[in-house]
Amino acid sequence: MSNRAALLLCVILSAGCTAPGPGSEQEQSALTRQFIRVTKEVPAFGGVTREDGAWVVSLLDPGQRESAEARLRDIFEEDAAHITVRVRAPRGSASEQTKEAARDVMGVPGVGTLDFDETTGYLRVGLVEVEALESAQARLDTLGIPRDQVLFQAEAPIVAR
Repeated sequence: MSNRAALLLCVILSAGCTAPGPGSEQEQSALTRQFIRVTKEVPAFGGVTREDGAWVVSLLDPGQRESAEARLRDIFEEDAAHITVRVRAPRGSASEQTKEAARDVMGVPGVGTLDFDETTGYLRVGLVEVEALESAQARLDTLGIPRDQVLFQAEAPIVAR
């Protein structure tokens, strides 16, 4: 390969790695961006779920409920009244084996990451589109993964730089 061709290939590859692709934070829905803030800013965040069409934010520490509700009001403003806050066990009982059994959830469009969090004992499913939550929950149900062992969280997509 000539030096010129190699240089052109490097330019193309580097531009492709830094350019935002589909699902980049700029292209994420407003709701997903709000839930990314929830994941980062709500004290003792313990996941987000959908139940009967309603959003539920869980906490791992009941003492943080007041502070968490205040952050949710800041983030969602008038829509915060439509979000329920629930407390869940501070420690889950998932494992690396649970993660392996759940790996097919990565095939759900909008799911970005899957990990076992040793610090909390929960399986973490990262959503680059929070609207994929119900599909991800359904897939985990078919795989026999207990919902009470999963923390769903919104996240920005991983973009190579």
